Parts: sequence; structure tokens; C-alpha cells
Amino acid sequence: MLSSFFSGISGLVANSQAINIAGNNIANVNTVGYKASRATFQDVFYQSIYTSSGSSQVGRGTALSSVDTLFSQGSFESTSEPTDLAIGGEGFFIVRSPDTGQLYYTRAGQFRFDKRGYLTTPAGYVLQGRVIDRTTNTPVGVSTDIVISPEPSEPRATSYIGMAVNLQSNCQWKGVVPSSLSGSGTSISSVSPSAGKYPVAGDYTFEVTENSGTYTLRVTVQRRGPDGNLTGEVFTYEGLIEPNHTYSNFQNSGLDIITAPNLQEGVQTMTVEGFVYSYESSTRNPISTSNYSSSITVYDSLGQAHVVNVYFRKSHEDAATGNSTWEWMAVLSAADSATNRDTLVGWGNLVFNNRGLLISGGEPRALLFNFSQGALPGQKIELIFGSKSGGGASTQYPIASTTNFQTQDGYPPGVLMNVTVSSEGVISGHYSNGQIIDLYQITLAKFNNPQALYKEGANLYSETVESGPAYTNSPGSGGLGKINPNSLEQSNVDLATEFVKLIVAQRGFQANARIITTTDEILTELMNIKR
Repeated sequence: MLSSFFSGISGLVANSQAINIAGNNIANVNTVGYKASRATFQDVFYQSIYTSSGSSQVGRGTALSSVDTLFSQGSFESTSEPTDLAIGGEGFFIVRSPDTGQLYYTRAGQFRFDKRGYLTTPAGYVLQGRVIDRTTNTPVGVSTDIVISPEPSEPRATSYIGMAVNLQSNCQWKGVVPSSLSGSGTSISSVSPSAGKYPVAGDYTFEVTENSGTYTLRVTVQRRGPDGNLTGEVFTYEGLIEPNHTYSNFQNSGLDIITAPNLQEGVQTMTVEGFVYSYESSTRNPISTSNYSSSITVYDSLGQAHVVNVYFRKSHEDAATGNSTWEWMAVLSAADSATNRDTLVGWGNLVFNNRGLLISGGEPRALLFNFSQGALPGQKIELIFGSKSGGGASTQYPIASTTNFQTQDGYPPGVLMNVTVSSEGVISGHYSNGQIIDLYQITLAKFNNPQALYKEGANLYSETVESGPAYTNSPGSGGLGKINPNSLEQSNVDLATEFVKLIVAQRGFQANARIITTTDEILTELMNIKR
């Protein structure tokens, strides 16, 4: 009979523990990331007794079997803080103790930057993540402390310029034909540009030869580029001539040639000027000798801004193929050049077919820039006009010249303005220079047996032998949930359920107390038998 005392006591103990668990859940109903617990019970050791029907067993009460943590998803509360984070699905944030270096795990995503730039919990535990490589823009290495320095971000020197322009196919010819010719011959009275045509800029030789009273004019041109040097290209135009005659667009040379009244053998020369990159004359400069120009700001090794002016001039047309050649030149003005004078950095050709499509010259062209103000000399910048510009290839159509697209990859140093977090856990810094730089990716952990994690308090869990090791991955990968920024996961405690459990535990406690008082009364009656 005395065993019923112990059965009742076991019930009192077990139900009081159930009340403690329910009370703890209710106390944490507003705790961020809190996971409710539940009590489960089991019967205990049984005593064998003999009955008329044979051997039977009588129980000795109950015991608390386990306290299970309920890792069901809690509801989300929206906040205005970008570093308030909630996990939608499985997984735990990984945080490091600043004192011991030990790793802990939590569902509470209240993170803030401390005075040193570490992203921490309110208790100072540092959130863990992987650094994102600036070149590949992918996470590298192992998880480490997430720390974002308030110092200015490093500048990035420009390495390429992408530019897509439309150049007006029927633009005005920009060049200068001299008023007189030099040399020993006198057969050519004057030379002038043909209307709507594009004579080649370079050194011209006019050679007149006579054969049986027939005179032939051979025009040879050695082309000169915008840098003033010979390009190695030679153009030849040849045809019969008569005295005192005007030849419009002689042999598709783009020149109107007037012959003298008397023809004789001889050689005359002249130079047709095209691009001029010097600003020494108000009429002989890039602006006056180009058909179109476009400017773009680039950055040197110190993050200082400089303006690169790109000028375009229609050089000539090929009568046989219908292709048009344009010259371009990139110029640094004196204020931006280390030489303190206007500098031609480079030039090249763009060739368009008779459909206005770029067929040559649009590939990346490496230019070396020597900027002013102490920047690293010899900065290489690729200039791209073709399909790799980022905005399509340049074109030549009979509409006004315009810049359809331009870009460059440099920027000055910037001050951190704020951070954002993506659903994949990527922490990006937004800087005053307009750059958005991916800095870290948060690492999440999961366990085969999360029920066996040890509760440390302060919303922290630690790994145990029974829980197994932590398996880490990025949010949204390997069965882990994604990140919800500007959100906090609320406690998953259900008050209605907890109150019902509280009532059941209370009644259980009362019933077990009645077992003890009933047994006590029976023993009292037993003692009264002797009286």
C-alpha cells in the first residue's frame, strides 16, 4: 500500500515539471526566435504480483520522459531595420562568442553593427558568413566574423570604356584642301573637295604623263592618321585628262580637279588635312575637324575623375565596296594630362558597310593613359565600339550622330551609406559613390537531430554529441531556408495550447495529491483497527 504514496509523488513531480514548462513557454511568448517546449511522460518500473489468473504487473507511477523543443516556423514581424533577419525554413544563424570564440546557434535575428563594424546580437555575439570576392563576386574561404568597416571603400581605376554611337552617314566633310599646289608641274590649276564626298587626308602627288599627245593624270595619296604620321595606306586614282577642263569627283577621289589651258608632263604635290588634335588654333582643333564627339568620365588609380574626349571624323568611302571609314581619336585635355598639354592618347578606324553596320574596328583597343595629379602612370584602358561595349555595336545611318550607350567600370572612393541583405543572405554595402558592393554571404547551419541541441539561454543553442555536427551552407541551399530581411521571427508559442496544457497539468497535480491523501486516510483506518 505504501507504493501508492510514491506513485502519487511521481505524479506530483511530473505534473509540476509540466507546469514549469508551460509557464516558461508563456513567459517567452514575446521572445524573438523562441521555440516552444513540450513535456512528454512515461510510465516507470513495474512490480510483478501474483493473482488468481497468474502473474501480473502493477505500475509505480510516472516520470518526465523528455522535454522536446518544437522547431515549427514562427510568424514574421516586419521591421524597418535591414539587419533584422528571419529564417524562412530550416536552419540556424551561426554566432561566435567574443570572449571564448565558441560557436553558438540561434533563430533570433536581431543583429546590429557595433562600434568596430562587427554585426552582432544584442549580447555581442558575432554573426558568421563568408567573404565575397570582389573579382568573381562569389563567396570564398570559410565562415568568419562579418565585419563591415565604416572606412571609405577603395576606388577602382577604369579598365574599359564601352561606347556605342551612331555616326551620320551623310555628314559634312571635315578637312582642308590647300589653295595651291607645289612642285614642278603646272597642269593642275586647282583642286577642291567635291560636294558630298570624302577625300582622304594625306600627302597627294599629281603626276601628269604624255603619250602620243594623250595626257594621263595619276593621283597617289599616302594617308596620314590623326597623329600626323603616315598610316602605310596608299590610294591611287588615274585617268585621262584634257586641258582647261573640270573633273568633278575625279575617279571617285572626292576631289574636283581643274586642268590648266596647257598640259605638260610634271609632278605637283599638296597635303589634305583631316583630324587635328592640337588646341593651338581656334580653327584647327578636334572640335572643328571632327563630325561628332562624345565625352566620358573615367577614374585613375587614386579614384580621381578625368574626362576623356572621343572625336569622330568620316575619313573616306570605298566606291567599289560601298564601305565607309571613320577615324576616331581619344584626347586628354591639358588639365587631365600628366604632360599639362593636350594629348592624343590613341586613334583608330571604324569601318561600316553600306547597310550601316560596323564590320571592323569595334574590338577592344588598349590605350595607355598618363593622368595628372599623381596617379599611377601608364593606366591601360580598353576602348570598345563593337558588340562587346555592353550596349551593342556602333552604327552608321543617315540620322544625326548620337551616343546611344556608354559605360566604364571605374569609380571614386565612397562612404558607406547603408547595407541591405538579400534572400540568399548576401550582405551588400551601398556607398556614396553609387556603388553597390556585395561584401559577405551569411552562413546557416542545420543538424540531423536539432532536438538534442543544448539550450544556453539568451536564444542560443550549442552543439552536443546527440545533435550531431553542424552542416553549413548558404541560405536556400542544402535544404536550408532563405533569409527574410527587415523581419524578425516571433515565438512559436501558442497561448491557447499552453493554457490547456496548464489546466491539464493542474488537474493532474490535484488528482495525484488526492492519491496521497486517500492513501493516508486508508493507513489511518488501518491503524485504528488495533484500537
